[in-house]
Amino acid sequence: MKSTIIKNIILLSLLLLSLLLCKSCDSFTDVGLPKNQITRDLVFKDDQLAKSAMAGVYRSLEESGFLSGSSSGAQVILGAYVDELQSYAPATSDVSVFYQLSHMAGSSKISSLWTSTYSQIYNINAVIEGVENSENLSSEVRSRLKGEGLFLRSILHLYLVQTFGSIPYVNSTNYEVNQSISKSSIAQVYVQCKADLDAALSLLPETLATGNRIYPTKMAAYTVLARISYYEKNWDAAIQYSNAVIGNTQYKMESDLNKVFLKDNSGSIWQLLPFSSIYNTYQGNVFILNTAPPTNVALRQDFINDFEPGDSRKAAWVGQKTDSQNKTYYYPFKYKQYSTSTSSLEYSVVLRVEELYLIRAEAYIHKGQYDLAIADLNKIRNRAGLASLTAITDQNTLLNALVKERRSELFTEFGHRFYDLKQHDLLDVVMPTRKSGWKPNFRLLPLPEKELLLNPNLNPQNEGY
Repeated sequence: MKSTIIKNIILLSLLLLSLLLCKSCDSFTDVGLPKNQITRDLVFKDDQLAKSAMAGVYRSLEESGFLSGSSSGAQVILGAYVDELQSYAPATSDVSVFYQLSHMAGSSKISSLWTSTYSQIYNINAVIEGVENSENLSSEVRSRLKGEGLFLRSILHLYLVQTFGSIPYVNSTNYEVNQSISKSSIAQVYVQCKADLDAALSLLPETLATGNRIYPTKMAAYTVLARISYYEKNWDAAIQYSNAVIGNTQYKMESDLNKVFLKDNSGSIWQLLPFSSIYNTYQGNVFILNTAPPTNVALRQDFINDFEPGDSRKAAWVGQKTDSQNKTYYYPFKYKQYSTSTSSLEYSVVLRVEELYLIRAEAYIHKGQYDLAIADLNKIRNRAGLASLTAITDQNTLLNALVKERRSELFTEFGHRFYDLKQHDLLDVVMPTRKSGWKPNFRLLPLPEKELLLNPNLNPQNEGY
């Protein structure tokens, strides 16, 4: 495969705040020329420059790809893809393409989601290799940056495999390997994700103080391991990893729903820092409606109708705006800040402890420990002002209750609804009732057409595309 040369592998800004290891890539297999190794060696001789390199990685996560809070992130495009968001954007926009189910292998958003994520992974691998090969960094910085890199590499591959199915697990910047790399099966990707997380556990700090959980910790690694166990249906492991976080007294569910997405919420496990100390989140800017009708996205009416009567999450996490024709539109209002403030009040919450209660509840259901499952579900329900579930001995009834709680608790958070419907084999049950054009093959997105042309080893294309 003919590879495009990456220019400016490492860009040093004057303030060292936005150092990036890869400025632009045409495909995820693009790598730098050996001459850039000189610049890389200089960067990884200095603690502050090395930390700035990783800061560039975090900035890229916020700007594009699965974890971006912008309109290009998973929470918008996958929310519109299933039954959370309705698109009011132009028909040719990325979000409308997903909403209308008109995505194809050649769609620009398919390509950009894939390419931006693999570019991020390339940058992460460059940091990992840089700190591993450096003899000048302090041991503290070496351990921290390698641990963070392993964690980030794992979680990004997890999003890729859940979205595209079999994918390459890229763990180096080696040109010869990456230009013709083959796909790994879903099971193999899970194994590699877990290996990276296990290695990260020995390097990451146990926890960070509330308001400063902007870097991965052991608790974040346990959370992703719990999520993988949920996807693998390894219920003993799901309980083990969930317990590791829930049992840590520094991680508690916030009793006030209006405080759950503040930067100092004790239930937050990992957050992304805004790009300026006076800014808040992309989510607030993207979702909050200041005028109506919307010009981007809003919550679907059937989503609003599905809230259980008396659910406080509807009051606290759903806003509304009425247009001149007296039509009301609803929007996600988990993040309350639309723009700037004297200092940042909200960070983008990627992982939070509530997910672990829901993972553990499902594990208990499948193990037949219904009382324990109900206790975990009731922690979520009671905080939302809902009555406790009473003794239920039917597994299907409990699983239905669990799926409903996941929908009401985790909506518009980085694609949970899409992944949950797929996990519970409900995509082809629910989606045909919501969208007439739904097809069974939509459980996976297509591999980008141009990537298949560049690297035939990525074939075959996903079924139906």
